[in-house]
Amino acid sequence: MTLSHLPPVRLTLGVAFALLLAAFGGGKASAGEAYYMLMFGSQRIPNDPDYSHTFATFVKASWPGDGPCPAGGAVLEAHTISWLPANMQVRTLALCPEDGRNFDLATTLCWAKTCGMRTSVWGPYQIQPELYCRALRQVQVLNSGQVLYKANDIGHKSDRVSNCIHAVSSIVDGYRLRVATPGWGEVASFAVLERMEPFILYCQRVHPWVGTALGLDRYPLIYRDWQGPRSGAFVGPFYRLLGGERELQATYGPPVR
Repeated sequence: MTLSHLPPVRLTLGVAFALLLAAFGGGKASAGEAYYMLMFGSQRIPNDPDYSHTFATFVKASWPGDGPCPAGGAVLEAHTISWLPANMQVRTLALCPEDGRNFDLATTLCWAKTCGMRTSVWGPYQIQPELYCRALRQVQVLNSGQVLYKANDIGHKSDRVSNCIHAVSSIVDGYRLRVATPGWGEVASFAVLERMEPFILYCQRVHPWVGTALGLDRYPLIYRDWQGPRSGAFVGPFYRLLGGERELQATYGPPVR
């Protein structure tokens, strides 16, 4: 299982192999392989854009033979898109782009917790191989040094200057995702997830064993169903005042449903 970045040469070869697999596999995973995605959204309550983050992890599961995926018995390779300033200090009002860095999953989760943010997760969902290939390509772009970070990246091309939201959503071709203010944190993450729905095999089915294999059970997480959160800076306070998040709580491991 790989949560850290692959060396550039290995990553380039991995992307080429994955793209060939998708091209000749007719969009379906070959025998002995399956692909998954987890979407994360972190924020403080009340919502503060300087303490919010959107990130995602893409997973390839491999196993011997041509049988179904053995939960807990597959070898996992994971890649996370978690685009932040290199110093991990988000400044919404910063005027100029700054050096960015793509952080791994464990570092991101620990950073969010240390900063007093709660983290929600959607998934893991099984996805088409093509989305995994696109994610690998985006990781390579972010690691190339050509992309800078800016929380408010309006007017910039995402392959040159990007915030965390566009760093994830840009793996899907098409229009540039616009999340209206104050749509950061959990709200933004769900908007990105909805954009990727065409690549998700079945959005109502999750595969908790993938998260357990990635070590997520060590972190307090809010496990979300396929449903938009009402935790924005404007709607959130009124929703909580009416008791909307009364039953919402983080758990160590997915709750029994």
